[in-house]
Amino acid sequence: MTLLYLPGFIDLSSLTYPELKNFIWGERVHEGFMPYTGIVDSVAPLNAWFQGLMDLIFGRSLLARHIIAFILIFLQSAFFGVLLIDKKVFTENTYIPSLLFSLLFLFSFDTIALTGELLGAGVLLFALNKLYKELEFRAQLDETIFKLGLFISVASLFSFSFFIFFPGALLLLVLFTRSTLRTYLLCATGFLLPHALLISVYYLNSATSSIWEYYYIPGFSFYDTMLVGGKSIFLLAATPLLFLLLSFIVLNRESRLTKYQSQLVQLMFLWTLFGFVHAFFTDDFRPQSFITLIPGFSFFITHLFLTIRRKRFLLIGFWVFFIGMTAPYFLIKYKIVDLVAYDQLWISTPTIKEKNKHVLILGDEIEGYLENRLATPFLNWGLSSPIFKEADRYENMITINKYFERDAPAVIIDSEEVMPNVLERIPLLKKKYKRTPEGNYELINN
Repeated sequence: MTLLYLPGFIDLSSLTYPELKNFIWGERVHEGFMPYTGIVDSVAPLNAWFQGLMDLIFGRSLLARHIIAFILIFLQSAFFGVLLIDKKVFTENTYIPSLLFSLLFLFSFDTIALTGELLGAGVLLFALNKLYKELEFRAQLDETIFKLGLFISVASLFSFSFFIFFPGALLLLVLFTRSTLRTYLLCATGFLLPHALLISVYYLNSATSSIWEYYYIPGFSFYDTMLVGGKSIFLLAATPLLFLLLSFIVLNRESRLTKYQSQLVQLMFLWTLFGFVHAFFTDDFRPQSFITLIPGFSFFITHLFLTIRRKRFLLIGFWVFFIGMTAPYFLIKYKIVDLVAYDQLWISTPTIKEKNKHVLILGDEIEGYLENRLATPFLNWGLSSPIFKEADRYENMITINKYFERDAPAVIIDSEEVMPNVLERIPLLKKKYKRTPEGNYELINN
């Protein structure tokens, strides 16, 4: 893994939109602002606080974040392999799943980004462990069921799209265990408890409406932005999909599996389906949205390799998989071949000239924060635009004035031309800003 990922550390890829957002979230949390009151965006709370910790330690160092992401991927690979050995998933103990898990992360360069999806995917492995344990012992252990819901809940606090695995877990309990109503209530309690604690914190800070409007409601919607198209993702996943298809063909003819192992195959198939559905609930549709499929792909492709009895064919199959995963990764990363459209994923060159200032961009062009810092909480224009566009509502003007008094931007990039109406309704604010020839606003230095 170190040899494969080392070129990426030496020659860092271009900064992506999710990574720039992580920088901004981390800076705001580090400055003492809470998500949803100090950051108007749908960022998951644990991810925001984690990014705040990263900003405190590393600042905007992309290399440091990639190294930590690499360590997390390694730990997830190791844990998944140990999990399958411990639960006797295969007829022989093997670390092939860990190897495949590591290689599958190479299907796109952005999978090593230190985002909420990567953090939450690690927590989901603990939930998968509890499902395996429930299926293995067939005993209704309160602790196991409660932790199953708890781990899925914690994962959803890193990225809310992981909530889809909660109904998935309930369905798997229905299909593969003799669960009672009490079992489902225990699982639901484990899932709801962290969210109840989170809402209580915001309730005590009189911000319940903010977390509901900016975190929960957007979380139930399909992806907001398509950063990489479906055709490009299909090309990136061509090798894994081919081997997955071969594994299904082999498993259909395999008769040496025990009843327990056959049920695990069915469980992993459904778990992988929910991982596919999860990708459509992420905020930004991109290759990293599909990392929840990696455990399932590793599981099934391992079955394929273990059924190959002749060593020569096994080596040929592995090297085909290895080259199929690594060659496209490096060819696309260094732009030797141009098969995948990453243009919308990479941060484009900022169009604003300001640097090292506290700015507010009223629009979707967050590239301006690449060399500047966010002033006021209004990061996500989709969530912030009603506040600025509905200038006739008194509470909106109160909100804008409150945040401008606390954290006044030195420059306002008014791409949507909404500031004239706002300034007309807040005379004190109008006196503090002057309009530039470009149509933006600068803070008057008294």
